[in-house]
Amino acid sequence: MRTARPRPPVHGMRSFPTEFSGAFRDNIRKLLEEHCEKCDVAANGRSTWRTTVRDECTGALVPVYAVEECVNLSSSPFCDYCRCAGWGHHLVSRRRYHIIIPSFEEWDKPLPENFICRQTHLLHGLLHCNGFGHLLSIRGCSSGSCLRGHDLMDFWDHLCRSLCTRSVSVEDLSVNSLSLPLRLLYSLSHGQPWFARWGYNFSHGCYGITKSTYHDAIDSVSSLRVDSLLADLGDSLLAKDLRQIVTVYRKLSGEALGTIREFVSYLLGLRHKKNYPPLAFVPHSPSPSSRQRRQSVVSSRRKRCRDFDEVAESLQSRWPVRRLRYAAEIIADALREHGTLTRQEVRDAARQAIGDTGLIDFVVKSIGDTIVGGQAVRRTPHPRTRVLEFSLDDVDMSTHEHFDPVKPLTWPSKEEVGRDIDTLYHSAVNGRCQEARIILDCKHWAKHWELRDDTDDKLRFVVEWRPMPWEMANLRGTPLPGEVVVLEPHASMGDLLVTAERAMRDTYCIMERFRAQAVEGVYGDLWEPVMSGGAQSGATIGILGDGVDLESTLRYEGGDDMGTVDCWCGAREDDGERMVACDVCATWHHTRCVGMDDDKQTPSMFLCPRCGGSSFDSFDFDDGKWPLTLVWGEE
Repeated sequence: MRTARPRPPVHGMRSFPTEFSGAFRDNIRKLLEEHCEKCDVAANGRSTWRTTVRDECTGALVPVYAVEECVNLSSSPFCDYCRCAGWGHHLVSRRRYHIIIPSFEEWDKPLPENFICRQTHLLHGLLHCNGFGHLLSIRGCSSGSCLRGHDLMDFWDHLCRSLCTRSVSVEDLSVNSLSLPLRLLYSLSHGQPWFARWGYNFSHGCYGITKSTYHDAIDSVSSLRVDSLLADLGDSLLAKDLRQIVTVYRKLSGEALGTIREFVSYLLGLRHKKNYPPLAFVPHSPSPSSRQRRQSVVSSRRKRCRDFDEVAESLQSRWPVRRLRYAAEIIADALREHGTLTRQEVRDAARQAIGDTGLIDFVVKSIGDTIVGGQAVRRTPHPRTRVLEFSLDDVDMSTHEHFDPVKPLTWPSKEEVGRDIDTLYHSAVNGRCQEARIILDCKHWAKHWELRDDTDDKLRFVVEWRPMPWEMANLRGTPLPGEVVVLEPHASMGDLLVTAERAMRDTYCIMERFRAQAVEGVYGDLWEPVMSGGAQSGATIGILGDGVDLESTLRYEGGDDMGTVDCWCGAREDDGERMVACDVCATWHHTRCVGMDDDKQTPSMFLCPRCGGSSFDSFDFDDGKWPLTLVWGEE
């Protein structure tokens, strides 16, 4: 008598699943078989699995679906996300997996037919069986969910690491509740986008923008002096609104808030603060003697604070000020969330976002009695245990020269702070149009996980297929990514060949009949141990063989007919932006770069300037306008 399979246990979001030790293609299968239950098998070759995880913060039970898709049976076998991420040259994987947390309203409902295509998922990730994937969407509290964007990203990052995912890309189109792009707001306040908290780094910019150009643009806008911006805006209505905002928040913070970065950081911190402290109000202008007496009392009770940026610039550090500031802001966020913390608790909290422990220790040592995000970081010994503790304290405005005792101050509402952020954002954009456009055009980010080879005594290699010269004629020149194989410690050369052949066949459509024949760079007979042939665990090994179906249409994730990109902006690959092909040379150009508006159709006949077409002026930044496409996201 067959017994029913027991339901998988409910794990915590940040502990599901436990880490696997194999290659991704094997780990994802093991995850589905051991931790999920199968829902159905659709006629189109899609298998759906489900499990439930518990949010440790709210106790909510969250459904997680995994949809396994057979590419050979799919109506869309190619991957546009790979093409835009710069992975269009990857071979088409045989399977891909959609990891989905549906919208809150759908948690207790049957799955709809167009489940994968819906745009309302709280989390949607796509993972190819070769270990490369894409984070397609993430929606936090603004969608009505009890889960924050941070919670969802923690879950996604832990899942990818546990499965030994190799690389994940994301196109950062996230916006906050004000419909402002977070990639610009966080670049101004933190020097890097929101996704950088989880280790996502600059992949490539659109329109030929390089990493150095991107960082130069961030420094240019974030270091812009607010007073200089007011002078540049003149007597415009935007300048009048900004001038009023600057006056109010300088009084509230008791700080100069001299640059755009300081202002944006303060407003973002203010908007996320749960409770505002009471504001002191002095009904008359104090005499110099009473002010001196008050400052003397304050000084005797508590040390005066310096802005952390000033402290960071004066320190002899091997880290740039930008990284010191980012680490200080991470620590301040942890204190803001948890309250008073010991030194070790501060280090543990910072390690969740920063991997450099030396940087953390340096900042922890220097952050005492400094102002970060509009609040003072205090470092005081516990009265009983004498253990150093860190906490946040609101800056006493009466000790600053910007305090105006004539008019009573009140804290603005969350909505008012949001409107002020919107005004500051558009003021900065108008003040540095070209630099702001560069930042907005950099939205492709990726995280790469190195091959982990220190968890056990097994051997791990990256095996790469090495085509013969006559095979290279049917392939693009771009190197193909290798496949991870895991062997026992005393595996032989024959074991390596068999495992590599099985991995290639199991992963790629054109290699279903691949036959591995020889190993390149490792010497020895088939019965001899791999290690004796000169190979070290973690190395990359070439595999020679035949049986690859080079006539198949399922060769590249970006499709066979990708065309040639040769835009005058410097772009040589498809970056996902709107393009038009020349009817003579067939090269692709950005419509924006050749002067075409995004809201207009491309002409029936187009000739690029090299083929005799008219020269188009570049986009005019001076009018302060540009098209923005802002979609999913949550700060």
